[in-house]
Amino acid sequence: MDGIRWLATADEVDLGYWVLFARGLSPADLLTRLGLESESGRMLTRLEAGDLADETDDVVVRAGASAGWAYAFVEGGPAGPAPSDGVRRLSMGTEAVDFWRTVNADSSLGYAEDGRIVCRFEPGREHERTGADPDRLAGAMREAGLLLPDGSAAHQHGDGVDRPDLRALALAEAVFGLDLPRAEVLEGQLLAARLTD
Repeated sequence: MDGIRWLATADEVDLGYWVLFARGLSPADLLTRLGLESESGRMLTRLEAGDLADETDDVVVRAGASAGWAYAFVEGGPAGPAPSDGVRRLSMGTEAVDFWRTVNADSSLGYAEDGRIVCRFEPGREHERTGADPDRLAGAMREAGLLLPDGSAAHQHGDGVDRPDLRALALAEAVFGLDLPRAEVLEGQLLAARLTD
């Protein structure tokens, strides 16, 4: 298993990405919950998806599955009206996690259960958590070095947290057992659908 921490250092995704996970769904079900049609099982590599996006001006979402979770990968960062809506829809009757990063290195981690956002935070701004139970991941955040034992954000005390995005990915990997097969995402064919405006 590759985990998901590789996203923080992979040059191939330095222009940003949005990855969503839903426990127990198939890739086709995940795309359907996002409101997309998987175009009769169309399988595309990353390069083919990029070409299609260039031709159509649509965002191309590619989906697969690993470690009991379906995942969707979107190049360039979050797409659609609101990232929280996507992870909320995916979590109906299960749980879902999303992580996005833009070309400007803005990032966010969200966790949802049964159609509600439990916790969302921006790595580096952990003290501004939102959601129905924003402290649900606080223990894991302390273990990952994002929060101090008193619950305050490490960076607020001059404890220069190195790579908060990497620590947030490590947190999600450890807590939820997420896996994003690197070769499959970067080189393989995945079920694909277009997100049209």
